[in-house]
Order: sequence, then structure tokens, then C-alpha cells
Amino acid sequence: MSQAAFAPGFSLDEARIATVAGGESGVLVWKFGQLVAILTQIDEEAYSTKGKWFLETGFGLLSGLHKNFDTIEEAVSWVGQHTFPDLIRSSD
Repeated sequence: MSQAAFAPGFSLDEARIATVAGGESGVLVWKFGQLVAILTQIDEEAYSTKGKWFLETGFGLLSGLHKNFDTIEEAVSWVGQHTFPDLIRSSD
């Protein structure tokens, strides 16, 4: 997963997410140092969703939302469009 493919201010940390026995592959999505979402990679054959990404948990404006994405790039792009704008970036 190349960090360069994402908008400035984003970073991703790979993690095992405890959603099922043994956990699932996932990423923590950070925007300007703030955790904005947790995405999991779907590991189910049902409904032809294996390998796609799921918004497991969102924070702030994403709280309570759930959505499937075909790629991690699509997921992070969507998260970027639905989180706080860059202009309120906190000082690092």
C-alpha cells in the first residue's frame, strides 16, 4: 500500500481488527494526525465481496456510517471527501 497514492495529510497504519475470531486485515486512517476511520478488508466469499474494503468505524463526521469500497484507494478518497476540510488542520 503506497502512501503516495493518497491525498496530502493522510497516513495509514496496517492493523489486525478484532471483528471476528482471529481478526481481519485492516487499516487505521489518519488525516493530519487525527484518527478518522478504521477500514477492514472483507474476507467473505458471500455476495462477491471478498477483497473489498469496508468502513468499519468512522469518527467525527463519519460516525455511524458504514460503506463498502472496491479498493483501498477508493475508500481513502471517500473518507477524505467526507471528513473535515484541510483548512482546519491542527498545527503539528
